[in-house]
Amino acid sequence: EASMLVGSLGMLPSASIGESGPGVFEPCHGSAPDIAGEDKANPLALILSAAMMLRYDLDRAEEAALLETAVEAVLDEGLRTADIKQEGDGCKLVGCIEMGQAVAAQLEKIEVPVEV
Repeated sequence: EASMLVGSLGMLPSASIGESGPGVFEPCHGSAPDIAGEDKANPLALILSAAMMLRYDLDRAEEAALLETAVEAVLDEGLRTADIKQEGDGCKLVGCIEMGQAVAAQLEKIEVPVEV
């Protein structure tokens, strides 16, 4: 049911965080073994899970925000994997690899202040 709120399990990061010790961060959909090797999986939930790990386990909120901003930017550009693509939406259908590369490209564009 949760996937109905965001459109796809491919968009849902998840975390199991205890009172002490490191948490476990992974996409809600797991590893999607049914489409392994087909360049179909949506990598955004994994990237957003990494953002959660940065924010909640490693106390790196600024770095988490960078990942979240990059994901938002590629979605704003109209890139969509098959699980979130809708007919007639004017968005470009991409695979897992191209979506991941697009997020990486966005991260390269973001200027991060360097502390010395």
